[in-house]
Formats: sequence, structure tokens, C-alpha cells
Amino acid sequence: MKNKKIEGNIIIAINAMKKIMVLFLGPFLTAYFIKTSQESIVDLSIYYIFSYILLAIGSFIVASIIKNKFRIGMFRIGVILNFFYILTIIILKENIINHLALISILYGISSSVYWFPYNLFVINKIDNDYRTEYTVKSQIVTSIIGVLCPILLGSIITATNYELTAIIILFISMIQIVLSFLLTPEKDNNLSSFNLKNTWKKLKNNEQIRKMSIVEFFIGMNVSDGALEVLMTILIFNSFKTNLNLGIITSITTLLSILCVHLYGKFYKYKDDKRIINISSIIPVLSVLLLLIYKNNITVIIYNVCYVIFTSLLTLTREIRLFNISDSSIVDKNNQSEFFAIREGILNCGRIVGYLMLLLAGMSGNQIVLNIVMILLTLSILVTGLNIKKIEKFEK
Repeated sequence: MKNKKIEGNIIIAINAMKKIMVLFLGPFLTAYFIKTSQESIVDLSIYYIFSYILLAIGSFIVASIIKNKFRIGMFRIGVILNFFYILTIIILKENIINHLALISILYGISSSVYWFPYNLFVINKIDNDYRTEYTVKSQIVTSIIGVLCPILLGSIITATNYELTAIIILFISMIQIVLSFLLTPEKDNNLSSFNLKNTWKKLKNNEQIRKMSIVEFFIGMNVSDGALEVLMTILIFNSFKTNLNLGIITSITTLLSILCVHLYGKFYKYKDDKRIINISSIIPVLSVLLLLIYKNNITVIIYNVCYVIFTSLLTLTREIRLFNISDSSIVDKNNQSEFFAIREGILNCGRIVGYLMLLLAGMSGNQIVLNIVMILLTLSILVTGLNIKKIEKFEK
């Protein structure tokens, strides 16, 4: 247990550095697209659609390779590919818009090789009785980074440029590579060969798996690198104009989400969380209606605050249930690799559908269409929450 906690802390450290990269390659890359492209919504949508198609395909390939061996090796390759992805952005500079296919390929492949082994680490290196403590600790650490880094990144980009900031991120990626070599390899030579079809036949009729599949699809649309996150960044950047303002608002909303996650973690084992799931599902919907009725900078901030705080709580409850199911009697150790391949495919289908909706809105050039897409994506948060609360916690 002690060794697993140590490895858990190493994974948290690696994930924390990944969070810094995600912040840079998420909201600030979106802002960079807005500044360098006249058709930013269309370009961003195309970039993410191709990225997540490749991520879905890559996840199935990676899952078949690492079921019995080479998990840590594959993860290290993913960390190294992240390094080259950032390096490519530095080299391309303003020409990034003209090379969407190349960076989409790099992003999709590097993400599949990184995240799939990571998910298996979280299952096998973190026991269910330590899962809540680990998940809360991990989310608080990444949230603290989410508070400090946006202001720092926004300040550096505003004072210098995007490319110089990317070089700093490149050094962080190098540290992440070093940390990945501190994780001990795992082998499961006793597992059967990869068989996606048989696993799907076994799992598809389970009610808990069906509910989790619905959650993963919709959370791909609205939270987990989904179209609503990008739409939120565009909304804030267009309202407040600078990377520094984007960083400040991101930091403040993240700080508020830390407080809420901390309170949730403190009372998680002692109270039924269905009420908080209901609240977290409904408030973002109410806030988007307020934004569309009275659109100004204040309602933009209110919508952003509600989105960040309450989707953080939904993400936490979903993550605990997801990893507990993957280490329960429903999904045995022999089917974990296939389970996460299926889950990754469903998640990326949700992302692709969300970005297709955003692409259509961008191509229309019509604000009303964009507002309708925003409403539909926000309503998907409600669907996500309704299904999360129907999933058992599977705590040992």
C-alpha cells in the first residue's frame, strides 16, 4: 500500500505537469487561433475533429498492444510525443493554421499513447479504498496549478509572445519525461489476448455500463476537452480581449472550484452526493439562459464561474465511479484494457459530435445558430448529471 501511494504521488506529479501543458494547449492555444485566424471557430473545430478521430483509433491500437505488457514503455512514448508536439508548435509559429493536419496527427497520437496507459495505472496502482483520497488530492493539486498557471501564462504571453511561452512548456515536458522513468513496469502475462468484440458482448447489457457510456459520451461534448470548453474560451477572450484577462478569469474560477472540490472531498464518505449532482447539473443550464437573455461581461463571468465550479464537481463524481467500476466485479482485470478502449471510443465520439456542432455554427456565421449550439451543449451537462447519479459507487 505504501509503495502504491508513492507511485500514486508520482502519477499526480506527472499529471500536474500535464495540466500545465493542457492549460497552455487549451485556452491559450484557442486564443492563439482566434488571433491568427479569421475563421477561428471553423479552424478549431476541424483541428479537434481530426485530433479526436485519431485519438479514438489510436486508443484501440494502444489497448491491443499494452494489455499484457509494455504499459510503462508506451506511457513514456506518450510523454515523449507530447514533447515533440509542443516543439512542432514552436517551430510552426504563426503558420500553425496552415498545418492543421500535422498538429492534429501529433495531438491525436500523443494523447492516445499518453492517456490510455495512464488510465490503466490509475486502476492498478490505486486501490479502491484509496481512490477517493487519491482523486481528491489529484484534483486539488491540478486545481492549484489551474489557479496559478493561467495568470502566469497569460502574463508571459502578453509580455512576450506565444512562442517563447511554448519554450518554457517544453522544459516542463522534459521534466515530465524524467519522472515517467520513476514508475515501475507492470506485466500481466496471465491475461488473455485483446478481444474487443467479446468484452463488448459481455458488458453492453449491464445497466451500470450503459449509464457510464452515456456519461462518457456527453462529458466528451461538454467538459473533457469538449466543444463547450472551447466555446467558453472564445466567449471570454472575445469579451475581455487579452491573454492576461483570460488567465485571470481562468485562475479565479479555478480557485472557486478548488474550494468546492475540497468541501466535496471532506464530506464525500458521509453524505449522499445525489443532491450535489442535481445542483451541479441544473445551475449551468440556468446560467446560460441568463447569459443569452442579458448578454454582457458580467453574465459571461457568471456563466463561466457556474460552468467551471459545477462541472468540476460532476467530473470528480464521474471519475470516482468510472475507476471504481473498472476495478469491480463488473469489469474484471482481464477486461480492463478492452473496457477503457470502449470508453475512450465513446468519449471521443461525444467530442467529435460536439465539435461537428461547433463547426456547423462557425460555417453558418450566424450568432443565433451559435447560441443554439451553446444551449444544446450546456443541456448535455444536465444529461450527464442525471446519469452519473444512477451509477453505483462500488466502494470497498
